[in-house]
Formats: sequence, C-alpha cells, structure tokens
Amino acid sequence: MKRILLFIVLFSAGAFGQSNPWAQKFIQTMNDSSGVSIALKIEQRQFDSISTESGQIEILKKKHYILDLPTESVFVRGDTIQTWNKLTNQLIIDQTIPGEVNIFDLLTGDFDDVKFGQPSKRKNNVQMDFDLPQMGYGGELIIKKNGEPNSVRVVYGPDQSVLLTIKNFKKGNLNLYNGFNPKDAEVIDLRE
Repeated sequence: MKRILLFIVLFSAGAFGQSNPWAQKFIQTMNDSSGVSIALKIEQRQFDSISTESGQIEILKKKHYILDLPTESVFVRGDTIQTWNKLTNQLIIDQTIPGEVNIFDLLTGDFDDVKFGQPSKRKNNVQMDFDLPQMGYGGELIIKKNGEPNSVRVVYGPDQSVLLTIKNFKKGNLNLYNGFNPKDAEVIDLRE
C-alpha cells in the first residue's frame, strides 16, 4: 500500500497558471463525457530497485476515478478514497487531503499546480516537460497529436521515478468504476 500511496500523492500545492494549446487538447481528450479507460504499464524506480506491473485506470471525471492493479484497487469519488487490498480483502476508507494534487489531477487536466515547459513536437507525439518547484518534482507528459496520452514520467528524487506507459486508450465502458463494490471486505474507516 505504501507504493500506491507514494504513487497517488506525488504532487503538492503551488500556483502556476499557464496557457498551453497541447495541454488543452489533452484535457479535452481526457475529460470525455462518457469517461476514459486506460490500460497501462507502471514502472516504479527506487534507486537500484525497479518494479513493474500492469493496471487499468478509468476516469469518469475530475475527482472520480479508479486505479485497478492485480493486488489492489484505489477508488476515488469526490473527496472519499477507498483502497481495497484484494489479497487480504480489506477496504480502507479515507478522505483526500484538500490542496494536495495527485497524478490523476495531471491526467484530468487540473494543471494549476504544475508548471509546463515549452511543448516539443516530435514525429507523432508532443512532449511537455513539467515541474513542481516547491517539491523538487518534475517529469514529462507525452501525448499523441490527437490528445491521447502516450506516457507520463514523474521524477521525485535522484533515481526515483514512476513511469506510466499507455498500452490502450478508449472512451466509455467504465466497467471497473461503475462496478466497484468489494464483497464481504473488512472495512477500516479512517475518516474523522
């Protein structure tokens, strides 16, 4: 669970507004009214250790999404976050922290806390480097020219990063999000 929480809480608040037509195209693509479903490979690098797993992200809208991995699911609806450990069948319920921004905010276009560099066009893609000066985090977002994501890399320290590589992107059919309902799970509610 620490790994997922590290993945989820990658960013912290700042205030950097900007205008970027490629970012706007990406936002429009990711905020489809029927939602989006993304199959991806997640590679996390911690110094000499590299872990890789496949997962699925479904985004209904801002603050409404699910990350599904082989051993756990993270389900967010508004300000409530539910983490289901599939191995122990425990469901931990907590609240998101106001002012914190996570990688899903980047994927849904909540860019107020992210400073983008100049977009760089490639043959079929556009790369946008980003930075969070207050936290010392940076990375790159690579999108296709139609606005679909190709990859997101977040670097949060020397030899420490998370790379999301998109294997499949489609609109609609949010089976995981709409069907999230762990059966007979032990519920641990951490909300105050």
